[in-house]
Amino acid sequence: MTQRASSGGARDLKAELVLAILEACDEEGEDLPFAGLLAAVCAGRPEFKHLADKLMACYGDLPPRVALAQMAKDQIWREAVEKASKAYLSGA
Repeated sequence: MTQRASSGGARDLKAELVLAILEACDEEGEDLPFAGLLAAVCAGRPEFKHLADKLMACYGDLPPRVALAQMAKDQIWREAVEKASKAYLSGA
């Protein structure tokens, strides 16, 4: 399970999804469109499907770096992007 910086509290599925996206971007770079990254992440983690469908509708056509930047500006996703980014950068 991808939970680098879990504090043992309630799961933050949004942050887990964003972390999985960041890790997929690290592996794939810009080789896949954002929609492709979401599909790949969901293939291994079906619990993300409902959230990924929302992201696909809003950002699926964008390159991953642009989608993540837009998510960071979106009030609904901002906190998840911040948590996941910190976890990703800490490498925990």
